Amino acid sequence: MTKIDGELYHKMLCGAAAALQNRKEEINSLNVFPVPDGDTGTNMYMTIDAVRSGRGGIRNLAQYSEASAREMMRAARGNSGVILSLFFRGMAKTFSGHESADAELLTRAFRTGAEEARKAVLNPVEGTILTVMRECCSAYPASTNQDLSSLLDKFYHAANETLKKTPEMLPVLKRARVVDSGGLGFTAVLDGMIRGLKDEPIITVPEKTELRPAANFHEFETGDIAFAYCTECLVARKPGVTDGMISEFRAFITGIGDSVVLTEDEEIIKLHVHSNEPLRVLARLAELGELQFSKIENMRAQHQSLTSAGEQPESRMPDKKYGVIAVANGSGLTDVFRELGADAIVAGGQSMNPSAEDFLRSLKNLSCEHAIILPNNSNIVLTAQQAAKLAEGKSVEVIRSVTIPQGISALVAFDSDLGPAENIQKMTAAMASVTSIAITRAVRSMDSDKITVKKNQIIGIVDNDLRYAADSLEDCLRSLALDIEDKEIITIYYGKGVGEDEAQRTAGLLSDALGPDCDILTIPGEQPVYMYIISAE
Repeated sequence: MTKIDGELYHKMLCGAAAALQNRKEEINSLNVFPVPDGDTGTNMYMTIDAVRSGRGGIRNLAQYSEASAREMMRAARGNSGVILSLFFRGMAKTFSGHESADAELLTRAFRTGAEEARKAVLNPVEGTILTVMRECCSAYPASTNQDLSSLLDKFYHAANETLKKTPEMLPVLKRARVVDSGGLGFTAVLDGMIRGLKDEPIITVPEKTELRPAANFHEFETGDIAFAYCTECLVARKPGVTDGMISEFRAFITGIGDSVVLTEDEEIIKLHVHSNEPLRVLARLAELGELQFSKIENMRAQHQSLTSAGEQPESRMPDKKYGVIAVANGSGLTDVFRELGADAIVAGGQSMNPSAEDFLRSLKNLSCEHAIILPNNSNIVLTAQQAAKLAEGKSVEVIRSVTIPQGISALVAFDSDLGPAENIQKMTAAMASVTSIAITRAVRSMDSDKITVKKNQIIGIVDNDLRYAADSLEDCLRSLALDIEDKEIITIYYGKGVGEDEAQRTAGLLSDALGPDCDILTIPGEQPVYMYIISAE
């Protein structure tokens, strides 16, 4: 076979997805770089699997490769997934204008793919998937009439030979006695593409080789993870966003994180970064476009979960050093706390206060040495403290978070490598830097020494103090802006019944009141009672 079209290329990508599906756990078991969180195989598989539910049946190679690359770019997860999507985007660029590809064009596409992936990584490291991508095709000039199967077989052989050398290129791999997990994932992609080209079935159970001993995740301390939160975002690019603005954002992001992969085109901007300030990342990215997707994962918690897996029950040792319980009401707020590393969520908040038994039930289900409770409401603090006194089998600390923004700030500051006293101090200090605002509609009229409120007015509550009442949301926001005019990062959690468009308009009103130097991010909180909960830092 000397040429491929869009339909055959689709079969090749589906073959790659199937190969990764079969080997993702094997690939996960080798994942120690850039952080030992054991998810490389899963991320690569979920990225390329998007093509299997996407648009097949397109014979034109240029059209199909562009469509599939876009699907992968939107589905990309993790460092390795984003890099893989960029590889195929580079291939699509080479295929542009071509209905089919011969060996010469396919070779060029592979080389462009490797270059495109490397270009997006701010600090490329040898001994990783980037090296395997580059070396698999660098040594093979291709003639027009060359058989494509034999060409890809050569690429596969070269990739495996490079993979074997990765421990000598990257000390952390040598220390763990493994090859690079992303590199192995890419060899699986090549194997699947070859099988798709030949219309061969994918082996269900992968063969075991001496090359694949699993990494010992216990050898890697969570203290080695300098930036705890793996943050991924996709935004629809705003009109008027210039290359200069992208460069400024790139400089900003490299200053607060590592493992940065940033890619963009005329329509979207995709970011992967490891950072200790995920909400700040999201807020700054929101300046460049409308948020379509975001994911925040606590890599220290992931690593801890890996090291605790497989421990024998008879040891009677807790699975984790820490467990965190947060109080929240609303699916969006629940997701935020879980993404930031909360182990359990107790439903509750304004007008819905949990009992001590609710906390005790969650505490009982936590297998940890130290538990931390974030009540996130002034009416719940005493109940949480009562539960802490009644709890058995573990120490329990209650952080006096009295608002949702305080709880989020405290959780972002949490560090599993610190001792309990240090953690409490650090989390409590983080809460002091945030101003919490809640906006709702008055259900009754009232008159106090400070303020007069009429029924159905929009009221603004600042740090649990009823401070403003107005006939319109705009007037209320204008008044509230006076309390946060010195803040730089604003996060708006919009409640149940508030649509995304309405939330964006509210963000625009607040931006007008605060000025252009303020970063504003909107996140669906789905909380009852409050139309908006606003965090200002």
